[in-house]
Amino acid sequence: MLKALRQNISGLASSVVRFPVTAAFLLASAVLISVSIGGEDELTRYILAAITGALACAAVQMLHERFFTGMAIRMALYAAGVAVTALFFWSVYALPDNGTELFTRFSVTMLALFIAFIWAGVIKEPCGFAESFIAAFKAVFESAFFSGVLFLGCALIIAAVDRLITPVDGDAYAHTANIVFTVIAPFILLSLIPVYPGRAKKEALTETQRELLDRRTGCPKFLEILLSYIIIPLTGIFTVILLVYILLNIGGNFWTDNLLEPMLIAYTLVVIVVSLLVSRLENRMAVLFVQIFPKVMIPIAVFQIIASALLLEDTGLTFGRYYVLLYGAFAVFAGVALSFAPRVKIGVIAPVLIVLSVLSLIPPVDAFTVSLASQTATLERTLEANGMLSDDTLTPDGDIPSADKTRIIASVEYLSEMDKLNTLIWLPDGFTVYDDAAFSRAFGFSRYDAPPDANAYISVYYNNNEALPITGFDAFAELYVPDSGKTGHQAILFEAGGKNCVLSVAGTDGGAVIVTDSNGTELIRFETSEIINRFAQPEKSELTLTEATFSVENELAALKAVVLNADFKTQPTLSDVSARLYVFVAIK
Repeated sequence: MLKALRQNISGLASSVVRFPVTAAFLLASAVLISVSIGGEDELTRYILAAITGALACAAVQMLHERFFTGMAIRMALYAAGVAVTALFFWSVYALPDNGTELFTRFSVTMLALFIAFIWAGVIKEPCGFAESFIAAFKAVFESAFFSGVLFLGCALIIAAVDRLITPVDGDAYAHTANIVFTVIAPFILLSLIPVYPGRAKKEALTETQRELLDRRTGCPKFLEILLSYIIIPLTGIFTVILLVYILLNIGGNFWTDNLLEPMLIAYTLVVIVVSLLVSRLENRMAVLFVQIFPKVMIPIAVFQIIASALLLEDTGLTFGRYYVLLYGAFAVFAGVALSFAPRVKIGVIAPVLIVLSVLSLIPPVDAFTVSLASQTATLERTLEANGMLSDDTLTPDGDIPSADKTRIIASVEYLSEMDKLNTLIWLPDGFTVYDDAAFSRAFGFSRYDAPPDANAYISVYYNNNEALPITGFDAFAELYVPDSGKTGHQAILFEAGGKNCVLSVAGTDGGAVIVTDSNGTELIRFETSEIINRFAQPEKSELTLTEATFSVENELAALKAVVLNADFKTQPTLSDVSARLYVFVAIK
């Protein structure tokens, strides 16, 4: 055991020596995350850039080991890795912190760099991409397992100290997770990546390194059994179901079924990954899988591309559908390569995936530039077809087809999500998609005029992390809709303006929050159907205070309701609404 422990520690130290610039970037990202935990905002893009730099420099180190010798070339390659990091940071510097585009660009960049990391060490080598993929696959899961166990142990120690000895700051857990998953876990992963033979130094591998190479690129018995006798049969059954569904619906719902799209993507991804993992296995199940399933995947991927493309006429191109189509094209290519290329040549799928990923990030053909142009064109074309847009002048009109309303709403919401409404010069100054009154004035109809999905389940919440102003109100209470007795009574009594008043939730279905006087005369009412109206098509689940606040006022009273959380289905029965509210009341 002590020998194994010493070997593991030695492996971690060797990974630091082998990947020094990666280690520096990981430490920098850990420091930035620690500062962020301490309360510093707007560090996200710096943290993501540091993580990108760590993986970029790991990839160029693998490239150096494969093709080059000498410190000068190694430094030049590291400079290239730093340049990639700088380009990534430049591409996201002006983006909103924690925005969709920021994390999408980061995710695609990390995918491209990770594939480059796997592929660089085995370019044009008999020990090919499939073997390197197996080594990386096992390293990822082993690293996740060991770091997860380590974090759990540290968390239990912190909890014990906090409970038995002295109080511990709650941030201790976050700082521990930062150290374990930002620093230790990547080092464990890197220590599990073998040194591959280099073109210029094939004889440089020691006997230990060669044994490690064979062990790390091999498929252990447990994984072989899992893949051959569980994953492959389940994939086969799912393939039959999928093919039957396609044959039964190819003339109808197949082409417009949005739910099928992610299923097809998941299926092709499973086939590609499993094909790479079992490519060296010689049992009957693995051989049949490699011979049959990549060929079956090709028409399925083609169908998925056609189905996704047909939806563009109604929805326009979003960045999500851009990547769906791009992945579909890659899946077709991967299916052909896995079906017909020799086993040592299937690594060609790696550079293709890298090139497609890079193209999706470089203007003017990147996912965001293309999708924004498509959505803007779709929106303006729809408005012009209905006579609502001419010479950059927007004319509201609520009497247009429902399908066109849906198309307009979807495009405006997408441009708002991408923070690009300012590019529409014909929109009124200060227009915001969250203000339905402003939306109605601009277009002539409400955002909620589009027919909702009757089966959609909506859940929104307000992260109550700021003090709420109480000036001008006489009473405050927390209410549940519908009233389930959580407040302890059916009505809340209070005195204001010389009157005895009652605040309550009306009806068993929570149809309204009302305030009445001692005679039962209604003073003011807030209809909880307004919650459905506002959040039936939410931009996001987390609400700002402004978005969560509803206000009503008349000559007798004023009422403000803040939605802490709300859950409902987008259909007209109020009995499906469940909400928790802060209610403020002022009696005049």
